[in-house]
Amino acid sequence: MKSYHIVNPNADQSRRILEAFPRAVELEPDLQSAFVTAWASVLASSTYGQITDVPFSHGSQDSLVDHTNDVTEAGLAILSVAESRWGWTVNRQHLLGILLLHDLDKPLLMERREEGDVETPVSARIPHGVLGALLLVELGVDEAIVGAVATHATHAPLRGPDPEVMILHYADLFAADGAMSKTERRPFFRRCHGH
Repeated sequence: MKSYHIVNPNADQSRRILEAFPRAVELEPDLQSAFVTAWASVLASSTYGQITDVPFSHGSQDSLVDHTNDVTEAGLAILSVAESRWGWTVNRQHLLGILLLHDLDKPLLMERREEGDVETPVSARIPHGVLGALLLVELGVDEAIVGAVATHATHAPLRGPDPEVMILHYADLFAADGAMSKTERRPFFRRCHGH
């Protein structure tokens, strides 16, 4: 049995998702449609009532929406430097899709309980990123986006060669550390090299 089901969002659900993620209006129509369907599907398959109810991570004060928007803005800032200073050629649609969808499966990996947000049984079986990527495959999303979503987690065994993947990596860790700086958790930059 799958941990999610695909839903066809109604106009109100679509509007709320697009309002939560302002940069999604920049996606091309097919990718924007898949984006809205993907987020509506994971939300409908989770214990969270609204997209803004989903936390970034256990014990975080930030929502997943805040984190995703922070990652998106940080990624676009990195893109600006990479293009202007280093001459990188980046597929902006792929990059936006990757930035906006990278944590798609988090509502399926945590659930809301009275005592707080806890891991779901599927989180012990399927690594973060993979479940979201499986859903995106079902929606016909480009393999470059699917691959980046599937392998972006810090513990993933490999990363793709595309510049969009590197941009996501640094934007995601930067935004995660910003969120963790508000908690007692150790930021990622302090976890490297035995710190």
